[in-house]
Amino acid sequence: MRADTLHLTLVFIGDVEVVRLPELLELASKVRTPVCDIDFDRVACWRRNHIAHLGASQVPDALMELVRQLEAGLDQAGVVFDRRPYVPHVTLLRNADCTKENPASEPILWSTRDFVLVTSSLRSEGAHYQELSRWPLL
Repeated sequence: MRADTLHLTLVFIGDVEVVRLPELLELASKVRTPVCDIDFDRVACWRRNHIAHLGASQVPDALMELVRQLEAGLDQAGVVFDRRPYVPHVTLLRNADCTKENPASEPILWSTRDFVLVTSSLRSEGAHYQELSRWPLL
């Protein structure tokens, strides 16, 4: 992954009609959760989709509350989103060879101070993310 594409997805909502964008911006602006630090202390690889990623063995309550509030707002607005149980992770490599042993690493502390709404598109060089708006955490 390129450094400019590293991110922690909170809720994946997929394709949304442009006319619904103001509604998404409004519901995100109502989220009220505290800042938190996430200790990414695991390097792992999901064999089913060949994704090497960083994971956290302890998920902060504030992070789970942020996700819960976003999902509740999306539910109220009738916006379809990925409802799989939330597993915070940062993708490091796609098409990874998951048969190899993962190297040991030092934990990485990720400090959350805000969250963003982004749009993504695929380009020849890979994924491109464009920030649409940003909201501070408490």
